[in-house]
Amino acid sequence: MELKKAEITGFGHYRNQTFEFLSGNQLFYGDNEVGKSTLYQFILTMLFGFSKKSSKKRDYTPRDGAAYGGRLWLIVEPYGEILIERFRKVNRGKAKLFIEGAEKDEKILTEILAPLNKVVFQDVFTFQQEQLTQIDCLEEKELQTSLISLGITGSQQLMEKIQTYQKENQQLFKPRAKKLTLNQQLRSWQDLKETIQQQEAEEENVQKAYQKIADFDQELQDLSEEQKKLQTEEKSLNQKKSHWSLYEEWLELRAMEKSRVSEEEQKELRHFYHEYQNLTEKIQKKEDELAQLEQGQESDRYFFYLDHEKEIQDLLHLDVPIMRLKDEKQQLFQNKEDLDQILLNLKQKWGWTEQTPPQDLTDSIDSAISKVEQLNEQIRQKELQIQWLKERRRLAEEEIDQLEKKYPELLNSAKTQKSSLFFTLGIGFSFIAAGWFLSMPLNLITFAIGIMSLGIAALKSYQKKNPSSKIKPTWQEKLLQLDSYAEEIFNEENNLKRLKQQEQKLNTELQAAFGQDNTMQDWHVIVQTYRNDQEKYEKAISDYASIQGQLTTANKQRNELEARFQFLAEWLPIANKELSEKQEIVQKFSAQMQETKMTRLQQPSTLLAQQLKQNKEERNQLFADYTTLLEMVGLEQPTEIPLWIKQWEARQKKLTRKDELAAILHPIFPKDITHEQLTQYLAENQATQEKIQEQTNQVLEEKQRLQLQVEYLQKNGTLDMLYQEENRMLSEIHETALKWSTNQLLIAFLSDLASELSEQQLPQLFKQTSYYFALLTNGHYQKVLLVDGVINAVSKEETFAIYELSTGTKDQLIMAIRFAYLFMQKERSISPVIIDDGWLHYDSTRKENLAKLLEEFGKDYQVICLSSDKEMVSYYQRLEQSVIKF
Repeated sequence: MELKKAEITGFGHYRNQTFEFLSGNQLFYGDNEVGKSTLYQFILTMLFGFSKKSSKKRDYTPRDGAAYGGRLWLIVEPYGEILIERFRKVNRGKAKLFIEGAEKDEKILTEILAPLNKVVFQDVFTFQQEQLTQIDCLEEKELQTSLISLGITGSQQLMEKIQTYQKENQQLFKPRAKKLTLNQQLRSWQDLKETIQQQEAEEENVQKAYQKIADFDQELQDLSEEQKKLQTEEKSLNQKKSHWSLYEEWLELRAMEKSRVSEEEQKELRHFYHEYQNLTEKIQKKEDELAQLEQGQESDRYFFYLDHEKEIQDLLHLDVPIMRLKDEKQQLFQNKEDLDQILLNLKQKWGWTEQTPPQDLTDSIDSAISKVEQLNEQIRQKELQIQWLKERRRLAEEEIDQLEKKYPELLNSAKTQKSSLFFTLGIGFSFIAAGWFLSMPLNLITFAIGIMSLGIAALKSYQKKNPSSKIKPTWQEKLLQLDSYAEEIFNEENNLKRLKQQEQKLNTELQAAFGQDNTMQDWHVIVQTYRNDQEKYEKAISDYASIQGQLTTANKQRNELEARFQFLAEWLPIANKELSEKQEIVQKFSAQMQETKMTRLQQPSTLLAQQLKQNKEERNQLFADYTTLLEMVGLEQPTEIPLWIKQWEARQKKLTRKDELAAILHPIFPKDITHEQLTQYLAENQATQEKIQEQTNQVLEEKQRLQLQVEYLQKNGTLDMLYQEENRMLSEIHETALKWSTNQLLIAFLSDLASELSEQQLPQLFKQTSYYFALLTNGHYQKVLLVDGVINAVSKEETFAIYELSTGTKDQLIMAIRFAYLFMQKERSISPVIIDDGWLHYDSTRKENLAKLLEEFGKDYQVICLSSDKEMVSYYQRLEQSVIKF
């Protein structure tokens, strides 16, 4: 088994927390009280269920009302990945098991985890400090027993259970005993069996007859029920047959759907048609009269004008909107050109485009600029310091030259002295220079040697006798001061060089970030310029999108205005003209028509034309008012209304007939059926009824014949009572025998396991223990063995009993035994190993050795360590093992 993931909904202080587990060795690290033990308890609960509440145990129930539980993913061969879902208040805390998406019962989980149970998981695969401390003084036989118990339950309870099974079986059954429970039950059953055999010989024929009669009764009952069903079905089929003509009519009408037009809407449509027809007749009459009055005159343009006079006058008032629209479009085009120029300049300056827009400057840029400024200030201070030191050195040289000119004997004595001094100083400065290039702590050693050499040189110079005893100390002091200035200048120049290299590196990085070469290195100006240009670029992009939207709106307005002139296209030359030109043409046309109107105002045709116009307007308005209703019923012209009303009324009559038939036929015909099927079902039903009647008659005859036979063979019912008593005895014998055999199997299994461990596993166990113990103790102990029944640890020099070892070493030995036992079980892959700070008595070396052991052990097992030990984290990282922080 291997853990993959834990998803905690609510458990202790955890809420909606997820933990991923890796294969092999891993360390979960966190401070004290972070929840390491809570994570372990969650895994334990998901596998084996919620613990009962107790005042002595910690309660992990969420106090804020969150769901108590979660999910655990694990891999178990050969099942693959398994999901365990368990919540305290769902299904009484029982687990939901999902294998490849299929939900399973919690009992399947117990079978999958077997032989792993809660006790084995806690005592064998969980490492705690107090475990196995009892084995330090065990003899060989006791050690075997303890290891067997540890491997299966982790305690001594199993061995005690074996003895309990043996005692219990001795009280249940012995081959020659008479008073034991199973012996008495078997003897009583044997006596009853003999009595039953005698009674069966007498009542066998009666029992057979009774059974046969019961079979006949059941068969007759089944035939009667089937006959009733067939009769009911026949009645239903005959009813269908009598209503068949209505059913056919209903089938034709059933496909019809209810009209979407209501009665009120139909009446409204009828009213509209009458009104429309009246207005149409009036218009036709006035058109005929007008045609007679206007014969031979050119009046089409004039009458067109009268029909559209209001629309034409509205067009003449559009001069202001047209001029405003024209000015607005010119301004928008100018703004667009300005923005294009701004974006082009920024593209040439910074390379910004829609595909590569400017990026926001991070805090690291400001930090780098601040660092460059600091380096500039440091470089300036260093240069001033070096300049000051050089000036001091020059003054010292002038003082030395003056002393040597005044006292020439100083030069003669200095030659030998200087050669020795310069040699010693050279060695000293060589060691000092070497110290710059060596790492700690070698640089400290070389610096120390260099300083000692300088001290020796100085001491030698003072030990020489000076021709001029009064001047010589001053002269020597100046020489030493001169050397000190030279050394300090050398060091400061190196520091200056290092600072300039750092400055150059940062300048190079900043230049790459801004994509340009800045020779002035005024980075604050560049950053401010960049951000200003970035703001300008973003504003230009935003304004550009706004202008595009405004241009779209302007074009839409222009199209709307163009559409208002469209009705004049057949009468006026406005095609391919601008809006202002179209308006001028309309204005001229309106002026001409107004003159014509004034001329013809008193003529009868003019009055008639006005009345005709008014009627047409009324008809158009009426049509517009009812357009929505016409569209709803699917009509385009009012002339289609009479036919539609006729069809609608016919449809309504059919729908009424459909509802009447549905109320009558739906109970009779719940499912569709054909006439051929109905005829076939009736014929089959009648044939089946005749066949069942024949079977019923035959069974009645057989039953009556058998009843006559039973009258001669009938006896009392003693045999039934004996059968009941036998069943009761067999049930008791089965329970007792099952309990006895189960105990025997458990005793044999555990005995075989003890024998196998004694003969094979114990030597192999101590061999593997020796290997792990040597690894934990860094090779100090090479072997672990039993000497006179006591566990001993063997080093290169001597042998120690386990009780003679220190606490830490004893813990290491116990740990080695535990890991050796688990190593022998690795092929079974029962469970991962969980260690909760199991190195309480370990020093740094022991912890590191334990980390090495866990690294190797993780190749065969999944190992999960829960710790708050920072030192253990460092060992894991050094060994390249996984560390997961809480």
